[in-house]
Amino acid sequence: MSRMKSVSPTSTPTPISRRRGRFVERDRKAEELLLELSRTTNCAERERLTDEIVRLHLDLCDGVAARYAGRSIPTEDLVQVARLALLVAIKRYQPGPGSSFIGYALPTISGELKRHFRDHGWMVRPPRRLQELGPVLRLAREHWEQEHGTSPTTQDLAEEVGVDPEQVSECLSAEHSYHPLSLDLTFGDDESRSLAESLAEPQDELESAADRVSLGTALSSLSQKDRELLQMRFVDGMTQKEIGLALGVSQMQVSRLVRAVLDRLRTQMGVTVDDDRSATAA
Repeated sequence: MSRMKSVSPTSTPTPISRRRGRFVERDRKAEELLLELSRTTNCAERERLTDEIVRLHLDLCDGVAARYAGRSIPTEDLVQVARLALLVAIKRYQPGPGSSFIGYALPTISGELKRHFRDHGWMVRPPRRLQELGPVLRLAREHWEQEHGTSPTTQDLAEEVGVDPEQVSECLSAEHSYHPLSLDLTFGDDESRSLAESLAEPQDELESAADRVSLGTALSSLSQKDRELLQMRFVDGMTQKEIGLALGVSQMQVSRLVRAVLDRLRTQMGVTVDDDRSATAA
């Protein structure tokens, strides 16, 4: 008579459980390294820690880059963009309780890849699976907020829907990656001025200029460095202090850099500014 061996339900991990286990372990290790990185000022040690964090996430970079392959841009270029974006994420990330570096890095990498395509004249649509996941996540978010009275984390949404946190982060990034620069977003040390107000006063002067040269065309004339600066300030909503920390410059230098970019936009759009106001701004 054959004897059947009793197997505990938890004795054989499923592929999904093993994958999630690797995700959790990688995130935990990354948080430890990032915490060390934030505490040390030794250049050699910072370089060593950064290299180790990069190695932990090379597969993540390459995997995200591979999803955008086949659009006439060499895969090697996309991988390079993704890895540079990973370095940006490492530099900007602030470790803390409840934070997840992968949840932060994924939108950064995806955003940089999409921006790379836009700079080369491509519009990138999210994969169908992410388009289908979006409405499900929105319903899950509403349900969570009604039940708990708080906004769910990426991990909460992942458990609610039954997908990996990576997929949640990627989907949320896909939904927010094409927000244009808003003319109403605030600017200035006191957060009291909008981009529109910084470009021209009164508003109708900006509108008449925009009739001749669109803001999108003006923005496309800027260098990638200038566009990234405006992206951080007016799209990502970073303060001048945060931008300064990311770029390694002072808050005053950030203010001057942004003002210089806005001056170039005014020139491109044919917007004139009162001399007295220009002197005051300088």
